[in-house]
Amino acid sequence: MLAARKFAKEGIGWVGALFSLTAFSLNSLNMIGSQSLEYLMMNIIGCFFLIMYAFFKKAHASWVLNSIWLLMTAFALLRVYM
Repeated sequence: MLAARKFAKEGIGWVGALFSLTAFSLNSLNMIGSQSLEYLMMNIIGCFFLIMYAFFKKAHASWVLNSIWLLMTAFALLRVYM
């Protein structure tokens, strides 16, 4: 049971990293814009999973950074699509 929990927590971190890195890469390659719904949603999802992972690991600086990043992205999403 303990191994399954550890595997799940690590999976959460990898999913978050994958979403964040994919968003950054697609934007850097000019495949999606920084104000596109795809980019903003990938950032929100990535940040959410990375916040959970950092919280599990008690990595306070990381979850604070990702929380701020998520809030900035949410504001950008509201500004662009409202």
